[in-house]
Amino acid sequence: AELVRLVETAQAHRPALARGAERIAGWFVAGLLLAAIAVYAWWRVHEPARAFEVVLSLLVISCPCALSLAVPAALATAHGALAKIGVLSVRPDGLDRLARVTDVVFDKTGTLSDGKPVLQTIDHCTGMDAQTALRIAAALERDSSHPLASAFARVENIPTATGVRAIAGQGVEGWIDGQHWRIGTAPFAGAGEDDGAVWLANSSGAHVRFAFVEQQRQDAMAALQALRTQGVSLHLASGDAPASVQRFAHAMDLANAHARQTPEAKLALVRSLQQQGRVVAMVGDGLNDAPVLAGADVSLAIGDGAALAQRAADLVLAGSALGTVPATLGIARRTRRIIRQNLAWALGYNLLAIPLAATGNVTPWLAALGMALSSLAVTANALRLTRVVRP
Repeated sequence: AELVRLVETAQAHRPALARGAERIAGWFVAGLLLAAIAVYAWWRVHEPARAFEVVLSLLVISCPCALSLAVPAALATAHGALAKIGVLSVRPDGLDRLARVTDVVFDKTGTLSDGKPVLQTIDHCTGMDAQTALRIAAALERDSSHPLASAFARVENIPTATGVRAIAGQGVEGWIDGQHWRIGTAPFAGAGEDDGAVWLANSSGAHVRFAFVEQQRQDAMAALQALRTQGVSLHLASGDAPASVQRFAHAMDLANAHARQTPEAKLALVRSLQQQGRVVAMVGDGLNDAPVLAGADVSLAIGDGAALAQRAADLVLAGSALGTVPATLGIARRTRRIIRQNLAWALGYNLLAIPLAATGNVTPWLAALGMALSSLAVTANALRLTRVVRP
């Protein structure tokens, strides 16, 4: 329901490109009326019998239909093509900005990875057994939307945690049976330097270490390769530890990888690329991706991610297939190209047709035929966007 509302809001606002074309059409009509008055006056003086016929031909052949249809027809067809591959555009100018993208920044967990981390080992247990540690961890993570929290979802006999508070990029803390507990990174839990694992600690120190493993999405490699083919620079920004991020980046052949990125750090990374004149797209799924999704030039949210991330994005991938990212970029670039072709055709047609009509070389019926064919040409050109290869 929220996505439907966002799409309806986007459709209620005209994209800047469409508004620009409408302004051009408005000025075109004003200029045309002045030209029609001048042409009528000239023919009235030199050949009065043809004055009405020539002006009629001029007004008919130069109807700004093709100019007014050039952008809306292409955008409407492009959004239909996006819907075919499961992409919803929830911002009016998202498609235009996506066509100019030079860099794409990916989140890792839940975006390039499958978002289903598996608990691999429980070690360094001091003062408690593994089952007790799991129950405490599950109590703290019960209401968390972080992907790691799903690894504790099936734990039974969970105690009640109160005063639970999440600290972005670090972990979660709360009270269980009158004792203060923390679960998160090693520095957050007081277990020393960051080792990429999740530690459980209370006021007396760190007690248990949880190690997780996650798999990349099945279509992630193919999607990244398709983006490279399209000439886009790729970046990885993750909140995970440097060692795990580097392993993942190496497996995905990503040279630009950034670890332990807080929401503020991700946004700073995007801002630094923008300051270099780059047009940046962000692809993410989590709550902590919402600020950078809003701050990027254009953003895409994974459909099975957090609702706040979808609300901050320009486009939402209704499914979880990453192959739709290069497909959407391809549609955006084709749309921009077809809009330019339509505008060039509409302007070129009028530059040729208006002088012919003004000099009396076009009859009214021929003018009507030319006007209809010009509108048909831009519409048919826009319909080429319906040819979509589903990823």
